[in-house]
Amino acid sequence: MPELPEVETVARQLSPAVSGRRIERFRILDDLLRKEPTPPLRGRKIRSVFRLGKQVTFDFGPRPSRTDDPLWLLVHLRMTGRLIAEPEGGRGNPPHLRALFTLDKGRLMFIDTRRFGTFRWVRDLEEGRPDGVDPVTPEFTPERLDELLEGSPSPIKPWLLRQDRIVGLGNIYASEILHVCKVSPHRAAGSLKPGERKALHKATVEVLERAIENCGTTFSDFQDARGVEGSYQQFLAVYAREGEPCPRCKGTVEKIVQQQRSTFWCRGCQR
Repeated sequence: MPELPEVETVARQLSPAVSGRRIERFRILDDLLRKEPTPPLRGRKIRSVFRLGKQVTFDFGPRPSRTDDPLWLLVHLRMTGRLIAEPEGGRGNPPHLRALFTLDKGRLMFIDTRRFGTFRWVRDLEEGRPDGVDPVTPEFTPERLDELLEGSPSPIKPWLLRQDRIVGLGNIYASEILHVCKVSPHRAAGSLKPGERKALHKATVEVLERAIENCGTTFSDFQDARGVEGSYQQFLAVYAREGEPCPRCKGTVEKIVQQQRSTFWCRGCQR
């Protein structure tokens, strides 16, 4: 499932491609996306595209003749969802097309092989804002991380996956972050010492920023808004490298299961 870097990549690529474009027609081609009523879209403009947690978010301008008519669409890509901006001249519909925005210039397509992706419409953006702190925003400070960790008995790896604590992390980046800061995934989150907490904060920011620079990680399905796979997998130190030597201490990368999720770590240097 796409994590923060993958969703950020898609949003950054879509924004210059579709911002300012007017919607001439919108069609939902899969009834699974009709769980919520679809508001009127014709005539609205896409003002911006950005990431909110793990969701690609579209900010729509008001309908013609309306001045106060806010609307946002939050798209969760899930396993195989893709948002593709197509310039003028595109013909025909690709396989697994679930929704189609016809714009005054080009098209925006939502393609999803396994049909797990979701649409959510909100008129108040606060309704879609996740509870946790976003780790690539100024709000994610060492002091804020201290507050979140304080007193928690949860092992740190499952703790990092809680979206009501830190938004956007999944198995891949949680394993990589803990390896970078040399913290065992078994450690209770609240037991980390001040120096370890600072290292955790620094590793979280650095890993995510580097992953964003490389357009995320692709193992099987993820493709960005241009249909290109991410490249951060070439920098992974432990994730999906069970049995291989640790690139830092040459110990053996191990795999364990924590709360039904795979964790990859090095016993030699994550103490």
